[in-house]
Amino acid sequence: MRINTIIDYFMVTALIFISGSILFNQNKIALFTGFILATGLFFYRRSKFDVSFVYFLIGLMVIFILQTFKFDFFPIITFLGVFVRILLAYFILKSVVDFPDKFVKVMYYIALISFVFYIPVLLIPDFSDVLIEKLLLYVQEGDYMQSRYSIMGLYTIVPGYEMRNPGPFWEMGAFGGFLLLSLMINYLTNPELNNKTNIVLIIAIITTQSSTAYIALLLFLTFIFNREVKNILLKIILLFSLISIGYVAYTNLDFLGKKIEKQFEDARELMNSPNLEGASTDRFASMLKDWRDFQGHEIIGRGPNKLTRFTTMYSSGLTNDIRTVGSTDLIVRFGLPFFMLILFFMYKSFSTYSRYHWKNGDYMGISIVLLILLLLTSETYFLYPLFWITIMLHYTIVEDKNGNQIEKKKTKIENKFYNLNN
Repeated sequence: MRINTIIDYFMVTALIFISGSILFNQNKIALFTGFILATGLFFYRRSKFDVSFVYFLIGLMVIFILQTFKFDFFPIITFLGVFVRILLAYFILKSVVDFPDKFVKVMYYIALISFVFYIPVLLIPDFSDVLIEKLLLYVQEGDYMQSRYSIMGLYTIVPGYEMRNPGPFWEMGAFGGFLLLSLMINYLTNPELNNKTNIVLIIAIITTQSSTAYIALLLFLTFIFNREVKNILLKIILLFSLISIGYVAYTNLDFLGKKIEKQFEDARELMNSPNLEGASTDRFASMLKDWRDFQGHEIIGRGPNKLTRFTTMYSSGLTNDIRTVGSTDLIVRFGLPFFMLILFFMYKSFSTYSRYHWKNGDYMGISIVLLILLLLTSETYFLYPLFWITIMLHYTIVEDKNGNQIEKKKTKIENKFYNLNN
């Protein structure tokens, strides 16, 4: 393997672990070290800035300036932290040769490694305790979450949830989100489901037992079937089958139906509560909190710093709070107009990338934006660098000197799923 390829895989792996691993995602030293390395690689390889991305950064800077005047507060370190996370993702995406392919491959091997730990933990009583005793590398503790144990930096153990697979990430739902993103990118690059990479990714998603990941996976399959199956009768049968599977799973799996219904009911009971301090951090309660935070700050948001971001803790003078819904968190931090700009860039990213590889852009672009919005109902992914690539994927497409997309020579793909139409 050439040195450049090794560097590429190292940088992609670093981006994933800085974004998701409990060993690194709260470590500012790791973040800034990764940023310095990514910046050096970007300029060493003489990569060029994309004009639309520069405009995006300028728009974000304007938002921060307006927030500074509105709140008479200038948290420069917080502002720089946001730019560092976005630029870290951009520099790596632009510098690494064939970034999407390498990202999918790294996630594929992360999934395989997770099985090495997950299967014994699942089958052998108290094996998780043995791993913690012998191979513990780091413990993450916090006021709002259960302790998490990093085993060699490669796997996370959450006591009481050993039946679910979190990989090296901070929780099972986060692992499911990263896996789904890699599955979607892999499908857009090579539109077939029945290859070993996709099979491993799907199995890993199933082992997370994440309600949001399950629903997103089912919808992703539905979008694919609806797009690719041409026979109307077969399309009806497949869609009915998927809906039936979803209904059975929702009504029989506790982490789907019962969990979602309980969270909704808990949030409904909080609707008329004058104070939400110490209230549940589940998705619907978080949405309710974010709605109250959002009111009066619709245009430019409240900013990313905790002193202006939260309102529910003001009466006690505290600034520590937590949100778990990524979409409403973005709206509160940056305002509704900028959030809509993020969605536009996301749509352009996936539609352009999809159209480039297999002439199908708008449908999959809209579908994947909807899926990412669904994933954001359970995790604040955009607080970390990697998910910012969802607005940048089109920058990986090669262009000629006139800015025209260069057609990629492709071999004909024989997809067994497509053959259902014959």
